Amino acid sequence: MNWRRLAALAVVSVFFVLGYGCDRTEEPEEYVARVNDEYLTLEMINERLDESHGMNEAMVREYVNQWLTSEILYQEARRRGLDRDDRVLKPLRDVRRHLAINALLEDEIYAEIYPDISDEQVEAYFEAHKDEFTADAPIVEVGYVLFEQRNVATSFRNSVVQGTDWETALNSILDNADQMSSVIEVGERGYYREGDLYPAEIWRAARQLGAGGVSFPVSTSRGFYIVRHHGTIQSGSPYPIDYVSNEIKERLVIEKRQESYEQLVLDLRRRYPIDITFEIQPHDDELQ
Repeated sequence: MNWRRLAALAVVSVFFVLGYGCDRTEEPEEYVARVNDEYLTLEMINERLDESHGMNEAMVREYVNQWLTSEILYQEARRRGLDRDDRVLKPLRDVRRHLAINALLEDEIYAEIYPDISDEQVEAYFEAHKDEFTADAPIVEVGYVLFEQRNVATSFRNSVVQGTDWETALNSILDNADQMSSVIEVGERGYYREGDLYPAEIWRAARQLGAGGVSFPVSTSRGFYIVRHHGTIQSGSPYPIDYVSNEIKERLVIEKRQESYEQLVLDLRRRYPIDITFEIQPHDDELQ
């Protein structure tokens, strides 16, 4: 048996020992397998196996064999007293400590959603960190509609160019029983980088339009796009605040959580008696 198989078997053993076999149980009315006084039931198998993709006899048989192997290994280790060995107990203590700390931080720090971040806070952060919000590549602000038929796309475009509001013109198409089936996709107004707009013809059309411009039908393999250009952020230019507002809110949440964490640690240091019995010796260069 090579080391890879041994490693895999060890992982399986840990999985089963942590899941089952740690507590002695009474004999169930029905069971699938048994090793001494430890039982594997069908209910336990159902809890462990993913039934969403179906469960067949081969899967159950494999699971039973793995459980038997794990259980006999565990019982032999327990017979030798290895379940009380420090090699086992210390990692378990470390895991319990780690999980307990995570649970505390989840309750005290991460459970807070911080819904109180205001637009004024976002704006103040933006103004103080403008140099961090600079476009590294061109970004266009556009909206688009994909049509199956060119004539419907042209009709929609003409209506918008003649002064009809974009949404009103689109709703007029969608309310028309003869035209509504031609609408394949509606791209909401938003900011797009070159890689975000596919096919590439949409990006090229957007880059050629001026602010407020509406393209002629752009023919692609998917159909005919009508693109409306609302503006371009050139490479090296500052982002508009609405483009980075979500990122700023995330940063502010991180800052609030860091402040909450530091305050929690400070409060706990005051609550618990702390005694440090050694002094840190200064380096030689600090004595000069």
